[in-house]
Amino acid sequence: MIITGATGKIGAKVSKILDSENLTFTALSRSKEKLIALNLPHMKIIEGTIEDSENWMRQLKNVDQELLFLVRVNDSLEVLKSAKKHGIKKIVFLSSASINHNNSVDSQNAIDHKIIEDNIKEMGFEYVFIRPEAFMGNALYWSNLFKYSKNEIKWPQLKAKYASVHESDVAEVIVEVVKSFSTFEGQILTLTGANVITQKYMLGEIIRQTASNIQLHEQSLSEFETYMSKYMEQKYVSLREEDWQYSLHNKLELTNTISNILDREPLTYREWVSENLTTFEGV
Repeated sequence: MIITGATGKIGAKVSKILDSENLTFTALSRSKEKLIALNLPHMKIIEGTIEDSENWMRQLKNVDQELLFLVRVNDSLEVLKSAKKHGIKKIVFLSSASINHNNSVDSQNAIDHKIIEDNIKEMGFEYVFIRPEAFMGNALYWSNLFKYSKNEIKWPQLKAKYASVHESDVAEVIVEVVKSFSTFEGQILTLTGANVITQKYMLGEIIRQTASNIQLHEQSLSEFETYMSKYMEQKYVSLREEDWQYSLHNKLELTNTISNILDREPLTYREWVSENLTTFEGV
């Protein structure tokens, strides 16, 4: 099998699990050095870019290339065209649960992922679509707030909710799917955490585990937009605001997909914070 995005937050975890189970696979990377640093003996590395998919696909002559794990990139359609040309039959695509939401027709994130899903179907691939809700790791954008705030953290829409899922759960599900593709072929697997949690709870859990005296207060959206404009493009700010508004006016549905596939409960946000605690501790 072939892994794209092998140095990303999900792809790297998938790669490590495959290697730990003595399963051979091929990983595509823009930089060999990043993958070499992972020190995974069962991984073959092909250096190249997704955008230049024709070039790296030609390097797969002696590789088991029946199955491709695909993450969304700007040129995903070109990757799929090359995959079809070079004999790949099966696609496991890391999509997004935003497609399931009532506002999906207005959500750019949902639209972008749905286009790729539709391309995969139209091109005749066998497929499994993995649709996770928001990653718990998205909370890492709060790290500087904690590192550089002495007494107070201000954040908007504290009642906004997430059904956040741990990246390790997503990676483990992907590995089970690629190992038993025929069992899951044609399915759409929506992954959620065990609970729906508010931003207030999420920030409060970090405060609790860091044992800090920081006070949490609600911030206006205008203040938030002014602050975040220093660090990210407006489209990413708008994406977060869309998610918050959706959660305040719609019920977030939980699934039992992770427990059914992994035969255990999903990992909790509390566990995620514990694993990443040093990221939030003050300088």
